[in-house]
Amino acid sequence: MSDNVIKRVINAITNKNHTFQLTNSASNNFGILNGVLDYISGKKGFNEYTKAYGDNPLVYMIIKKIAFSSASINRIAVNESGDQIDNSRILEFLQKPNQNQGMIDLFEEINEYLSSTGNCFIRYVKGIGLGEEIVVLPVDSIEIVCSRSGVLLGYKYTNINGTVIDITIEDMLHLKGSNIVDPNTHMGLSPLQAGWIVVQSSSEKLNADASIFKNRGIVGLLTNDTDVPMLGKEQQELQNSFQDSAGGSDKYNKIKVTNTRLRFLQTGMSPTDLKLLEGILSSLRILCGLYGMPSVLFNDNETSTYNNVSEAKRTAYTDVYIPLGNKVDKQLSMFLNKKLGVNELITIDLTSIEVLKATTNELAQKLNSLNPLLVSTVMAELSHEEVRSVIDLIGTISVDQRAGQTGATPTVTV
Repeated sequence: MSDNVIKRVINAITNKNHTFQLTNSASNNFGILNGVLDYISGKKGFNEYTKAYGDNPLVYMIIKKIAFSSASINRIAVNESGDQIDNSRILEFLQKPNQNQGMIDLFEEINEYLSSTGNCFIRYVKGIGLGEEIVVLPVDSIEIVCSRSGVLLGYKYTNINGTVIDITIEDMLHLKGSNIVDPNTHMGLSPLQAGWIVVQSSSEKLNADASIFKNRGIVGLLTNDTDVPMLGKEQQELQNSFQDSAGGSDKYNKIKVTNTRLRFLQTGMSPTDLKLLEGILSSLRILCGLYGMPSVLFNDNETSTYNNVSEAKRTAYTDVYIPLGNKVDKQLSMFLNKKLGVNELITIDLTSIEVLKATTNELAQKLNSLNPLLVSTVMAELSHEEVRSVIDLIGTISVDQRAGQTGATPTVTV
């Protein structure tokens, strides 16, 4: 075992800030061993993923766009039959889920944790009287408590004061992504884990880019190319003379030739080193691919056209924002139904998404060109929500006219 590995083992054991995500109700040794092995192998903790979100601009702008865009989509509440509820108890509660957040703020924070760490822990807190709220807890402050056989027993939350709080399964909603890499941990897999090498690479490239501009004050050095040292007064006179003849924007990046025996030393990065910075765009595309986001939405102008951007926006909604919203909405609804004593489902209002309206209008035009019997068949295959989306945006029919309910032939007009 190398000295480096030994040092990492010692650091892992003595580091008070290192958290172990899996604990055992009978003994904590198994969790400590897992933590040490993860540290040795270089596996990143959740705090590293959130740190990358705050430090790496590529990671930040991708996750931020996903989190805010999905959170900002208008929500409605429906009952078991898919009919919209006008006075929803869940939506009323979510308007002010806690003292510090509104509904969009809460959803955005949920999306940020899910997108960066693959996990989000939402705690229900019953206050004094009828007061109640839900709050998102920092992922790296949560420990999952399991039995020897791996059965989930509860959670331990270490707050900002260092106090450990036991939280029951009933009072915690754990949203997570699929994790076939390490399923026994009960934790979701972060997309950044798969792309961590790209995160590190892009961070180094961006640091190098910043270093270039930071050290770009001079483009070279003039040195006396003899064994005779130049006196301070002579150096200052030469400097003043050079500045007078070489300074000015019209002489940018030029070198003046003199009859003095001098040697020029160029500073800054070589053309070969500068080629490394071109990889930033490559890193952006790979990170976008991890999240299913079109890179054209992040100033990747090499393949950017008006049609590409319009299609990219629709793709972002259909492939990323809406699926993420549906995942959060469904599980949060089930969790709040038990706490609030209702039976409602919050869902995305597709009619509020502007970029999808054109697609729905195109659908209506195509339906009008079809045989009425075929239109009835198509409409019969749509769900209540899909029919309502088409109707609310462009139609003149009602949900009751859906084929199979009244026998009427629906007519869709634009």
